[in-house]
Amino acid sequence: MRAAAGSRIGAYLHLAWFAGSRHRQLRRPLLRDQLQRQIYGAGVTALPVIGILALLTGAAVTTQLSALTGADSDLTQRMIFLGLFFELAPLLSALVVVARSSAGIASELAVMNLHDEFVTLRRLGVPAADFLLLPRIFGLIIALPAVTICFQAFAVGSGWLATALFEGRPLAETAARFLDFADPGLALLSLAKSALTGAAVGIIACHHGSSGKGSTQAISGAAIQAVGTGLIAVFMVDVAFAVLLYALG
Repeated sequence: MRAAAGSRIGAYLHLAWFAGSRHRQLRRPLLRDQLQRQIYGAGVTALPVIGILALLTGAAVTTQLSALTGADSDLTQRMIFLGLFFELAPLLSALVVVARSSAGIASELAVMNLHDEFVTLRRLGVPAADFLLLPRIFGLIIALPAVTICFQAFAVGSGWLATALFEGRPLAETAARFLDFADPGLALLSLAKSALTGAAVGIIACHHGSSGKGSTQAISGAAIQAVGTGLIAVFMVDVAFAVLLYALG
């Protein structure tokens, strides 16, 4: 069991090194087109779900915090920024992307593996790993921070509106108090966390999709492994950044 886990982690790291060393290949028109498709599939098509979830989360979190500590308190505004903007927005965005994209990427690659499309590409002189894996990994690296920005905007906006309605104060005043506690460095750190999470989720999904045996059973197995391990990776990255934030004070 321990040896298998170590072997899997080694495979993830090898794929991460491969993606980092071959990223310049994405400048090629064929791979650039594939990258744009992956960004659209993982990011743009997720926006309706992200928008609804962000609106509900922002309103719920803000009203609960206001009820507990008071809308005018510094603690409320700090918790909205750290809890909602920095923590919940990247985490929930990542969970949505894992649920929507990990299984799709893994099963799609597993089907290609079943039909020997990797071998066919090599025979045509096309590097199969470059064409099939790089756009999917970097598509998530780009899409997840973009999705996170949308989640943050919708969630904070709905939180401002809920506070303004319940407390009867101008929306501009509510926004100004929040912005007093907003830290641009932490905002950028939240996007870095999303990018790293996207890389981990993409690498895991691509590994399980491309390394399975060529059978119909391997398709469902790859999807299950990609989603399950992807969820673990999301929370591991989240905990790592929480520890980093604590260490930075």
